[in-house]
Amino acid sequence: MQINEMLVKALTSYDKSRERSKQKEIGVSQIGGCRRAVWLQLQGTPKENQTLKLPALMGTAIHKMIEEALLAENQNNWTDYWLEQEFEYDGIKGHVDLYIPEVGAVVDWKTTKMRNLDYFPSEKQRWQVQLYAWLIEKTGKGNPQTVTLVAIPRDGDERQIKVHTEQYNPEIAELGVKWLREVQDMTTPPAPERYAAQFCKFYCSYFGENCGGKGKEQPTETIEDSAITSAAERYLEINKQIAQLESEKDSVKAQLENVTGVTPSGIKISWATINGRKSIDEEAVEKALGEVPYKYGEPSMRLTVKE
Repeated sequence: MQINEMLVKALTSYDKSRERSKQKEIGVSQIGGCRRAVWLQLQGTPKENQTLKLPALMGTAIHKMIEEALLAENQNNWTDYWLEQEFEYDGIKGHVDLYIPEVGAVVDWKTTKMRNLDYFPSEKQRWQVQLYAWLIEKTGKGNPQTVTLVAIPRDGDERQIKVHTEQYNPEIAELGVKWLREVQDMTTPPAPERYAAQFCKFYCSYFGENCGGKGKEQPTETIEDSAITSAAERYLEINKQIAQLESEKDSVKAQLENVTGVTPSGIKISWATINGRKSIDEEAVEKALGEVPYKYGEPSMRLTVKE
C-alpha cells in the first residue's frame, strides 16, 4: 500500500467513526446550503457517493487543536467557558465551538482559504452562528448576547485571521429555521442549490442517481464550427496554464518570504504592509439610517467554458 493510500484510508476510517458523521438530524451547518441534499437526508435517502474528505478533515483537525489549546489555557483560570457542546431543539442539532457564559458570547471557528476572506462572513455563516445562540437560548442553557465568527485561513498565517462579531438576533436565526421548515414541507425534491458537476461529484454524498446535478439546464446544442471548437479548447488550455503559473508563483513567493535586499543581477526584493480592503460597514449604516441603500451597476455577461 502506498503512503498516500494508507493516509487516506486511515483518515476516512477516522471520519466514519466520528459522532457527527453518524448524525441523522439536520445540523446547523447544513442550513442555508443545498436544499436538495437536506431534503434527501430528511427522506432517509442512502448516501451513495464517496466524497473527498481532506478539506473537511483539515477543518476538524484545526477545531480539535483549538479545543485542546483552550482546555490547557483554562487550567490557568483564563475564564469559564464551554467547548464543543451539543445542543438540540425542535429537530435542529448544533455543536457550539465555544460559549462564554459570563458574557454570553457564542464563537464559531471557520477554516477557509485566503481567497474567500473578502466574502466573509456569508449570509449562511451568519445564520449558522445566530442559530447556535438560538439553540442555547431555546434549550434554557444560557443567555447569549453576542455571536462571533472567526475565519482561519488554511493557506495564511496569524495576520490573516478575520473576526466578525454582532449582537445575537433571534430574528436572523429564525430565517434559518424558516429555510429548514420550507424544505421539510416540500413534497417533491427541490433543485440543487447550484450546478457544479465537479464540486457535487467530489463533495456531495448524494451525487448520483438521486441527484445528478440537473438543477440547471445544460447546453445541448452541438457546435459544428471548428473555429469555435478550437477557441474553446484554447481557452481551457490557457486556464490550465494560468493555474499552473499561479501555483508556481505561490511556491516561489514562499521561498522569498522575509527576504529583503538586492541580488547580484540587480533584482530588488522587498516586503511592505498593505492595508486591507476598505468597505462600508453595512450594519452601522443600517443602524444609523434604518436601511442600507444599494446602487447597482449595469449587468454583464459571464463566460463559462468547461469540459
